[in-house]
Amino acid sequence: MSVGEFPLITLVDTVAAGDDPAWREIADRCMDRSYDDRDLLDDLAWLSFDSAAEPARAQRAEPGQARVLIFTTTPLSLELELMADHVVGQIVPPGPGQVVVEAADGTTVQAEADDLGFFDFTGMPRGSVRLRCETPTGRLVTGWVCL
Repeated sequence: MSVGEFPLITLVDTVAAGDDPAWREIADRCMDRSYDDRDLLDDLAWLSFDSAAEPARAQRAEPGQARVLIFTTTPLSLELELMADHVVGQIVPPGPGQVVVEAADGTTVQAEADDLGFFDFTGMPRGSVRLRCETPTGRLVTGWVCL
């Protein structure tokens, strides 16, 4: 990656060369190549089901009816049921984990999944969001979806 004509590694090394420990920590994290773009692509989940896109739903949908979204990658999937006042979901295969919703404006909402993979959110941001899920089984990052 480069910024202008300079490789990013050069800029990080130059900025981090000072005595400031905070800059050194940032530089060390930037230099950590253990989680690179290939890992992100491996974790990236696609929207495999959206009840709002189903033709039958469009014909008989009632106001306030829940929307179901399923995001899938290997080895995880994330199932969500969006209701007017909250969201419930499950990690599959079932197990504990952490689910974070990131809004386009930087707002985040976090929930812990129980041993069966169930979690719920209140105060879910509206608009464009993506979800990150971390479990002992694996990681999942969704693309942006509009709620």
